[in-house]
Amino acid sequence: MENKLDIKNMYRLPFTKDDNPDGWIEVTTFCQLKCPGCYRGLAEKDPKRLHEDFEKMKSEIDNFIETRNIQTLSIAGGEPLLYPKIKEVIEYAFSKGVKTKVFTNGVALTENRLKDLKKAGVTEFVVHIDKYQNRPDMKDMENTNELREKFCKLFREVKDVNLGFIMPVSGEDYSDLLDTIEVCKNNSDVVNLLVLSPYKDVLLNNDKTFANNKLQNPDIPKLSNFLSEQFQSKPCAFLGKIHSKDQPSWIFMVPVFYGKKIIGYLDSFLYKKFQERYRKKKGKYFITVKGNKINPNSLLPLIYKKNVSEILRNYREEKKNNPIKEDSLRYQVILIIDGPDKVGGKWNLCDGCPDAMYYNGKLVPSCLLERVKAGEDIFIE
Repeated sequence: MENKLDIKNMYRLPFTKDDNPDGWIEVTTFCQLKCPGCYRGLAEKDPKRLHEDFEKMKSEIDNFIETRNIQTLSIAGGEPLLYPKIKEVIEYAFSKGVKTKVFTNGVALTENRLKDLKKAGVTEFVVHIDKYQNRPDMKDMENTNELREKFCKLFREVKDVNLGFIMPVSGEDYSDLLDTIEVCKNNSDVVNLLVLSPYKDVLLNNDKTFANNKLQNPDIPKLSNFLSEQFQSKPCAFLGKIHSKDQPSWIFMVPVFYGKKIIGYLDSFLYKKFQERYRKKKGKYFITVKGNKINPNSLLPLIYKKNVSEILRNYREEKKNNPIKEDSLRYQVILIIDGPDKVGGKWNLCDGCPDAMYYNGKLVPSCLLERVKAGEDIFIE
């Protein structure tokens, strides 16, 4: 397939420092795992462990709402499910009309815990699973995708909470990715997100990190092409980088499913339409919405567009030849996040930096926080 990073055919997301759908907080630096390449340095020797003050977290949420116009609060760590007041954080964000996305390793995510946080108002869990984690919950499992299937079953039973997966990718190794893609395809009724995060050298002592070997810095166009082939979709939207506007940092593609079959994808026109419609209704852009259904009838006013007509035609054919109980379409968001690198001695940050967090009163990129702590002057302008 041709190069899929032709940004002329992609919607450039208009996220800025002051108008950005995502806010990022890190509630704890406690974690059960030591994931190689961890941006927070928790795989390093003797990392600092602490739970953040709950009132401080509330204040940061308020600041995000007032200064960033956020639609979603990303809750990370460490492992946020180890934070004693994680339920209260979710409840507070929910009370403010903000959706919540919890980035977790999933080790502590039981059925009862999921049900409890569902009642608190949680929108989505993004579960980090990869083969380098040495996980305690995989003792009786053959591979990581068996664990992903377990989470799919859990979320299918509990219902009405989004499930996504996040995994690192490297320049040389796609070995786990094909099977993971099959898990996502086969569970399109519950999996709405797959995030791929290329390894990067971001820690000060990166000569000691897993990220500082041949596995780092994958070829992003190559990865994008690979995903396009697997999901029969083209990239539809992107964020640039502040020092190289034509270099994508966040790359979105959105395949559309009927059951387990991909019948089309959202192109830049459709993705932009959905963003603009949400913006008109809510006064902000979106990064997380509840569920992943598309009502086929909602596409009828746009049937004059080739991409829409193909989706509806394929939908009618599949419904006739391979009917399923559910009469809705489903989508998945496939997202590559190519973190910052240096250009001319300066950090080349993502446009608007959706994953920015507060540190000493300044908005800073969460992926470079350890460098900020060490004294580097890095902040979101």
